[in-house]
Amino acid sequence: MPEYVAKSYDVIVVGAGPAGSVAARMAAEAGLSTLLIEKRQEIGAPVRCAEALGSESTRPYIDEDPRWINAHISTYAIVNSDGVRVGLPPTEPTWIVDRKVFDLALAHRARAAGAKVMTSTAATGLLRGAAGAVEGARIRLFGEIRDVRARLVIAADGTESQVARWAGLRTVPPMGDYYSGVQYLLGGLRGKIDPATCEYHLGQTMAPGGYVWVFPKGEDSANVGLVMGADRSAERSPRAYLDEFVGRLFPEASIMSVVVGGIPATGALKRMVTDGLMVVGDAAHQADPLTAGGINLGMFGADMAMQVGVAALRAGDVSAAALHPYEEQWAERFGKMHAALYQVRKMLIHMPDATLDDLIETASRMDFQTMSTTQVLLTLLRSHPRLLLEARTLLTTGIILK
Repeated sequence: MPEYVAKSYDVIVVGAGPAGSVAARMAAEAGLSTLLIEKRQEIGAPVRCAEALGSESTRPYIDEDPRWINAHISTYAIVNSDGVRVGLPPTEPTWIVDRKVFDLALAHRARAAGAKVMTSTAATGLLRGAAGAVEGARIRLFGEIRDVRARLVIAADGTESQVARWAGLRTVPPMGDYYSGVQYLLGGLRGKIDPATCEYHLGQTMAPGGYVWVFPKGEDSANVGLVMGADRSAERSPRAYLDEFVGRLFPEASIMSVVVGGIPATGALKRMVTDGLMVVGDAAHQADPLTAGGINLGMFGADMAMQVGVAALRAGDVSAAALHPYEEQWAERFGKMHAALYQVRKMLIHMPDATLDDLIETASRMDFQTMSTTQVLLTLLRSHPRLLLEARTLLTTGIILK
């Protein structure tokens, strides 16, 4: 068998999702020998997200390409259980992408920069030095186990990251901070969806502690999925709730694919580094604590990590102390905002349908084009004064004043 993998690298990246591929590309562009491994046979599969990307946030990492853009989104709609909707402009122009094509394109960028990319290659453990620092990974390549040394390991192996746990980092959130979900790719929706609008459907009877989404992938198909609080799924499964929603809105649709899984909704891990290792993307829980969207945030995290990691490698010091600025930079940029979004989610998951329906009804009569975020929030709170106490955290973080 050809010697596909060398015995040592400067950097090993475990996981070839968007965060892993960005990390591998940046390491290779810095002149570091880099190995990017993916345990699955195909990069980008199976798809485990609604596939929405902010276009401006994505462009620093890859040029726009119509081959992986399925839809251009101009509106987000929030819909209550009565069908009343609020149309909101996105914070930036949004694409719905084909993750299989998009993820593969990012991996090709890493390869073109000089990274070695290997699929069907799983990490099975970490290599440790005498002092306990991470010094590489044990991998399974085509059924053969081998040890590969590295000066720095990047854990980018998704929400169920084993690498971060092997490194001793706390990654498992409480059940109340975990979404359990299922998504269908539905076909046969022509005339049933607006191809330029992403919808979020809210209601405790519809998705307890969560929401339903309809994200178009053109005029005839859409990702239609549901997440709910994992602690609420014992009596009835997310799929049962989703089947009820689809049967009501899209009874004639065809199910073209199904994906299930869990998503942490906590904000990033408190500790994302240890000696010789950094965690990025979904493995670091770098997702929006409200929507659980994480593609752009994962790429941001990989970017931050590699800026710090490359400097640490050049200085010859990859201790946790040398890598800690990555955690500080993440907290500075996203900490307050994600704390506020976490509180919003906590408010919503306990909000009765009647209150939620009233809020959306009130919002549907507001002009979001001419109102600031603060004006919107205060108008909604005045209509439901009891929510003021629950919203005190949002009012004190300063995030709503932007």
